[in-house]
Amino acid sequence: MQAFLLPCRCGADISVTSSQAGGRATCPVCGGVEPVPRLRDLEKLRVVKTPPPSRRDSGAGRPWTGMHSLVLAGTLLAATAGLGSFSFTPPEAELFDEDTIRSSVMKAPIDEVYTAWATRLIYSSVERMPTELEAKSRARSDYYYNLRNSLRAAAGMGALVALTGVVGVLARGKANGR
Repeated sequence: MQAFLLPCRCGADISVTSSQAGGRATCPVCGGVEPVPRLRDLEKLRVVKTPPPSRRDSGAGRPWTGMHSLVLAGTLLAATAGLGSFSFTPPEAELFDEDTIRSSVMKAPIDEVYTAWATRLIYSSVERMPTELEAKSRARSDYYYNLRNSLRAAAGMGALVALTGVVGVLARGKANGR
C-alpha cells in the first residue's frame, strides 16, 4: 500500500495511507493530531519512497524448492494412505454352515477327531477341502489384509519422503545461513 507524508505543525512528517483519508493522524514526534486530507487530495502530498525489499526482508520467505515439494507430497501420501489403511480392515470370519462342518467331522477318521477334541480343537489336523463359501471368505480376507498392508507401506514411504524433504530444506537453509 502506498504511503504519503503529511506535514505536521512541528515540522515532522507523518506517514499516512489512503485508508486514513478524511480521518486524523497523530504525529510521532510531538504527539499532535493533524487532519488527513480526503482521498482525492492525498495525491498532493509527497509520496514515501521505500527502498525495494531485500531478499531477506521480503514477506514471501524462502522460495519454493523441490525439497518443499517432497515435504508436501510425502506428507499428503503418508496422511491419505495412513488414513485409508484404517478403512480397509479385513472382514470378520463368517459363520459357516454347521451341517457342512458336522459332515466333515463324520467323514474324518475317528483318531483324528479324538485328537482334535483332546487338544480342544487348537491343533486340529482334520483335513478337508474348504467349501466354496470358506474359500471366498478366505480370499476376501486375504485381499483386505494385502490392501491394508500396502496402504501402510505407502504411508511409510510417504513419511520417509517427507522426512527427506525436511532434511533437505533444513540443510539448504543452514547452507544459506538462515
